[in-house]
Amino acid sequence: MGDLSQINFKNYLQISLVSSIAALFSYLLLFLIGNYVVLYFAYDFDIGAWFNISGVHFSQPPSSPLWTYDAEVTILLSKPILSLLIAIASLLTMLLIKNLRIASLLLILWINIFSFNACFGTIIHDFIWQTGLINVAEKMELSMGTMIFSMAITTFFMIRIGMVNSTIFSLFLPKKNKTKNRIRFLALIMFILVPIIISFLISFVFTSMHHRATVHLNILSLIIIIGVFFFYKGKKIKNTEAKKLNITRFDWFLSILLLIATFIIYYKMLSPIMINP
Repeated sequence: MGDLSQINFKNYLQISLVSSIAALFSYLLLFLIGNYVVLYFAYDFDIGAWFNISGVHFSQPPSSPLWTYDAEVTILLSKPILSLLIAIASLLTMLLIKNLRIASLLLILWINIFSFNACFGTIIHDFIWQTGLINVAEKMELSMGTMIFSMAITTFFMIRIGMVNSTIFSLFLPKKNKTKNRIRFLALIMFILVPIIISFLISFVFTSMHHRATVHLNILSLIIIIGVFFFYKGKKIKNTEAKKLNITRFDWFLSILLLIATFIIYYKMLSPIMINP
């Protein structure tokens, strides 16, 4: 308990709240953007589609002649590819921009985690349920061995991404990657696990998505990414100091803006969203 006596629990609780708001906003924002891009490409192929808080819905069944090979590949790959691009951009932002404020760094970190999860979670879901991208792979005449190899590569990348994010997370610790396990685990629980639990609980309560297997499998891929945080302390980041865990007015201001934006996004998705010709 000697290590924990050095911790300012009030600051930890404040950061946990800021992180929870950033996580919930990031989750809904990526949900909105990802479904919008699906609508855009569906419209481009004359396939009727709309989405709301429960997800994307297509007017034409899979047997429709409008679902050509090009349409299926483009529409089904659009969301994972966009998520991957957002994930890479957010990762580069964290690595290149030094001395980000706590709220800003947490926001970008959550965008990175959820965007990578949106990409890899879709792949895992479609592989297990043999739908979506697996249908595309079959039309491309890829063998089952190739698909299994792709899943192995996907898992490897999720672990590597978790290692990179764990290194960035070490900036929230007093001695970065040298911080003792008790303090590190407490920070992980309050800054990462609690926001994840809050985000998914709120999503389940207000969207009734707890019955959907997609959500459960996305949580599975998220566990792989986050689980690495507990076993890998990260590398030393040169010329970068550990964050002073003091929430500033800027952090509160940004958190309030994100909370307002979260309510706006949620309210917008209560009604069907579609692209009108």
